Amino acid sequence: MYPRPVFTEHNQDRIVGLIAAHSFGLLVTTGANGMEASHVPFIVAVEDGTIVLTAHLGAANPQCAALDGGAALAIFSGPHAYIAPGWYHTQPAVPTWDYAAVHIHGTLELVADDEGTATILRALAKDDPMRFDLDALERKYRAQMFKGIKAFRLKAARIEAQWKMSQNRSAEDRRSVIAALRGQGNDACADLIAETL
Repeated sequence: MYPRPVFTEHNQDRIVGLIAAHSFGLLVTTGANGMEASHVPFIVAVEDGTIVLTAHLGAANPQCAALDGGAALAIFSGPHAYIAPGWYHTQPAVPTWDYAAVHIHGTLELVADDEGTATILRALAKDDPMRFDLDALERKYRAQMFKGIKAFRLKAARIEAQWKMSQNRSAEDRRSVIAALRGQGNDACADLIAETL
């Protein structure tokens, strides 16, 4: 990520909130075949002041080779919107894109025990509308399911977070952008821009 100071976010609560709200992220590693990426639902927590991500991959995924000590990058995208130059009062202007995104860099740790894996799976299913109960599964089926996945942790060693929300524009321009986005139904991005006023 290209960090621009005017857009850089340092507030851990906001960063954790974005990850929790947009938890289907992208796990990127480097392996024998070069760069590899998997789309993964993550759980985010803060342990001793550090952001920790947990998730799992299918055991057959070649990316599993990196799970025990490999370097990784997890990418999360939040609200975003095309910003039309005609929305600005200050002219001339060009089109741009406002967005919120988080990159978590760290070293992967394999979760090899069944209880650690179960904890991750329970957390992933906590909002299941049909109240999926991992512990209600028949023991043999559950054991077979656990053989088919590899759970892992990613402790943040470096965090890059950008909230590019028109902070480089005047308050008048931002209010105009907010109104235009609300008119399109993009309240999520409009709300983030409003927080900059």
